[in-house]
Amino acid sequence: MLMACGGGGDANVEAPQIPPGPLAAFTQQKLDWQACDPELNGEQYEEQLAPLGERARCALMRVPLDYDHPAQGELQIELLRVAAAQPQRRLGAIVFNPGGPGEDGQASALVYGAQWAQASPEDVRGTRLREMGNRYDLIGFSPRGTGASNPLVCNVAGSFEEQDSLTFNRSAENLQQAQHNARLMAQACVNNPLSQHIHTEATARDMDLIRGLLGDAQLHYIGYSYGTWLGNWYARLFPERVGRMLLDSSLNMVEGLDGQFMLQEMANQRILDEIMLPYAERHQDKLELGSAAALREALLALPPALQEALFDDIDFKDSSLIERAVLRMSAAVGLGKLMHAHPDADGEALQTLAQSHAFSPLPRINEAAVQMALELIKAQDEDENKVVEESWAEVDAQGAVWLLPEFTVNMTVRCNDTGSQGDEQYWLGVSNDYVARYPMVGGSGVAKPCLYWPAPPRKMPPLPAGQGLPILMLQSRYDGATPVESALATWAAWPNARMIMVEDEYEHGLFPYGTECVDVQVADYFLDGTLPLRTSSCAGKPLPGEAGA
Repeated sequence: MLMACGGGGDANVEAPQIPPGPLAAFTQQKLDWQACDPELNGEQYEEQLAPLGERARCALMRVPLDYDHPAQGELQIELLRVAAAQPQRRLGAIVFNPGGPGEDGQASALVYGAQWAQASPEDVRGTRLREMGNRYDLIGFSPRGTGASNPLVCNVAGSFEEQDSLTFNRSAENLQQAQHNARLMAQACVNNPLSQHIHTEATARDMDLIRGLLGDAQLHYIGYSYGTWLGNWYARLFPERVGRMLLDSSLNMVEGLDGQFMLQEMANQRILDEIMLPYAERHQDKLELGSAAALREALLALPPALQEALFDDIDFKDSSLIERAVLRMSAAVGLGKLMHAHPDADGEALQTLAQSHAFSPLPRINEAAVQMALELIKAQDEDENKVVEESWAEVDAQGAVWLLPEFTVNMTVRCNDTGSQGDEQYWLGVSNDYVARYPMVGGSGVAKPCLYWPAPPRKMPPLPAGQGLPILMLQSRYDGATPVESALATWAAWPNARMIMVEDEYEHGLFPYGTECVDVQVADYFLDGTLPLRTSSCAGKPLPGEAGA
């Protein structure tokens, strides 16, 4: 266990020297900050890297494979630091985690460093964001198992079964195939010895090592989605070292991961019923989809393959994309009518029919809907009995299937952190219940890799005595990925936590949000330690095409 470095006081106070011990080889290393490879994080980051100049530097940090047995070996963690623009006024370092689990967070410091540096100096919001970049080092890192150094890549020993949508194909055969595939996924990573060292406690300790090597007595932190779970774990392990901590779009820290991820189905159905469908009703002049209730019935009446193609590509995390989501619904409804009227039409015939169909009375919108309908026709053909998803696996030249780090770390952290309750029959029952309640997005719970995970789950440390940490939380009322119920449970567990609720939209991962109400309060917290009320709210940004947008 890392030795205590003291808490409270100035976050920029130099951390005390840690006496030699089993971890001395790690706690006494010196980080070698070098110019970052401009291609390290992909071409999209090159434009952000250039204007930051020498402020942006990268380093490799050595961490023990197992903190309890540091002689067993080590891993390397990739770091990216954007140094404070005014180092003489430095308040400390903010460490970022973008979520997942499984997302590579090294570029987070680069993204926010560039964004804050370019904020407008003409308004209070921009001024405060620029000041955060002036006074804090920003630290992005690749959590263990991600990045180029030690990726958790798992080889599948066996063959995946063809698997259709678990929402729209509830046949016994399809459900059994999903369970078979979940077993294969779990076994693939269980067979990789690195997997037993990929869990939130190890990553929290890695973050504390970052803090110590930077010479800071406290860790300042911004975590999104799963990053809120990681931040909570750190705060329970090292409460005296917690500085200013923002938990943005929170998981429920008092329950296991497996069950609460199921709440996404409830939350996504809520977005459909309470945000998207009423939005479509308000824009009759563009799409003529009828009432929200009528549109809901029309969507439920679509052929299953078309429903799958539609809902596979609707974004439930970003309110700014609602126009695209509703346009896709319009295209699906129109396409469903064509398929009903021409039951023998193949894909090519449907394309011809769609190109002459009137989806909207407005030419520009109709043209976009036609293109969306053509995409849906293609997606139906491509999605049918797809065995390997490109997002979580790849097939090499010899036909071997490899699970990719973003997926393997996600699965491994969930299984190692809290495992899964029940058995196959339990989750079959849960998924049957959810697909009945949430008929457009429910039913995925039948496939649970953690049911086949042999390692016992770890336990999050208990809440510290007093529970008085002044954590700041930020949440969208309609968040689909981390529902508001989860955030409120975490908020209730920390009696001194403060919650800012953003109303009437469903963006996931908010800060910086783009409004003064949200961003100035967060910046004031990091710059001055100013805390808002125990609960407060900010108006959400208007939906596209509506008043104020």
